[in-house]
This record gives sequence, C-alpha cells and structure tokens, in this order.
Amino acid sequence: MAQADSDPQFEHLTRRVQNGSVELHCEEYRQENFQASAPMLLLSEAEAPSSRWPDELLTALVEQYGRVIWFDTRDTGRSSWPLDPYSMGDLAGDVLAVLDAHGVGAAHLFGRSMGGQVAQAVALTAPERVASMVLMSTTPGRREELGLPEEWLIEKMSERFLQEPPGDPTGRAEWIVDQLEWFAGPAFAFDRDERLAAVAEESANYWRGPNAHGVAVIEAPDILDELAQLTMPVTIIHGTADPVLPVAHATALHEAIPGSTLHLIEGLGHDIPAAVVPHILRLLSRLA
Repeated sequence: MAQADSDPQFEHLTRRVQNGSVELHCEEYRQENFQASAPMLLLSEAEAPSSRWPDELLTALVEQYGRVIWFDTRDTGRSSWPLDPYSMGDLAGDVLAVLDAHGVGAAHLFGRSMGGQVAQAVALTAPERVASMVLMSTTPGRREELGLPEEWLIEKMSERFLQEPPGDPTGRAEWIVDQLEWFAGPAFAFDRDERLAAVAEESANYWRGPNAHGVAVIEAPDILDELAQLTMPVTIIHGTADPVLPVAHATALHEAIPGSTLHLIEGLGHDIPAAVVPHILRLLSRLA
C-alpha cells in the first residue's frame, strides 16, 4: 500500500483480480474517512492500458467520489494477454469480477470509446451493479448510418496495420503518441513532449501493441434497441471534432437511453486532454 503522490489523504492501492484464466491489474485511489455510496470505475479505450487516464482526472474523481478504481483491460498493459478469442460479454464479465473483488455492489461507470461499449454491456446484463454511467467518445455499436471514421484516419490506421511496430522503448513511445495526436481535436493544444513522458513507462515495461480488442468491438451485437430498458442516470460526452466516431453516435445513444443527458464539447477529438478535465468534472458533479 502506498500513498498517492498527489495528496497524503489518498491511499493508492493495487491488486490482481482473477476472472477464470484471465488476471487483471487493478488500481484505486481511496480517500481516507470518506463514505461514498458508490465508487467510480473507469473503463479504458481499446488497446490502451489504464495508465493513460490523466492523473488530474483520477485525483479530482477521488475527491468527488471518495474512491476511484481503474484496471488494465484484458489484452493490455499488466493484465493477461490471452491467446483465445474473447467477446464484449467477456469484457463485461471482467468488470463484474473487478467489482466483486473490491467488494463493490454498484459503481458509477465511466467508459471511454470501447470502454463505453463495455459499460453498456454491463448495464444491460447486470443493471443492479451500475449506479450511473458516463459514456464518453463512444457508440452503441457499428451502424454505418451513424458515420465512419474520417477517411484520412482510416488511411493512416491502414498503413499502420501493415507496419511492424518499433522494437525499442523510445520508438514505441513515438508510435503511441503519433496515434494519440491523430485522435486529438483542434480545441486543446497537443503537448507531444508531455504525452511522450506519460507513456514512457508503458512503452518500456508493459506495451502490448495491436490486440484483439478490435475483433471484440466488430463482433459485438447490435444493442441500440435494447438501451431503452436502462433506468440509471446516463451522461453522454462527445467531442464535435472526433475523427473516430462522428457526433451521430452520441446522438443515437442519447435518443435511445431514456432520461440521458448529452454534452457536446466543441473542438474536442477522440481523446481526453488534461485541459478538458475541469469541464468534465463540472458535468460529473451532478452525479456525485
């Protein structure tokens, strides 16, 4: 057990959670002497370990909710890299295993991109475990009428798919940050040096590279019509300059989920820069 660097009142805890043959690396911040009805659980985007969540957000969330938990999705970072195929349902099962291991009955789920799809799967299969949801830069599923990624981004990602990732930590860090910069929107300055420093440990010690997350996303069932049964509070956050998922994906979520709120952030891309954290916290203050 170690104290979080940001505040001596925050405990920083790590643990390994087993779900069948998969082992998940989990972390949490816990504010001493704070009694919260439900913690916040963060669900990451595809191919990204949980270390990419901005520390500014983690620190603010533990102040707001008393406890915040995050973990490396299977096939990333310090969690298991399974050889067998897995589904969106398996990823949702990992979330339930994490909640069980932490003694959490219900949590607020904050899912970004693929993590938002995982959150929806959890909410549909085990709604009693979800106190509320924040769905950021995500989608109800692959429907062409909602729009595809920008053509220039498809070209860049296709070229990358055919390339061999760099074999050295420095090159890998550049490789990671290149993609993060493609995803960034124009409204918030992209600090390349800051991002390189942020992914240095990941690149050197637990970089996974391409994995099977994309397969799980592509093969996920269409759930748009099922979302009408959700009753928990849902906040949808989306950038107007998202090159991966056009705003229509957020609008479809909002229209499908009764009572949900939609917040569009002008000029935000498919990322979560530190500069947008205060804006996100103002939106989340209604859920705390």
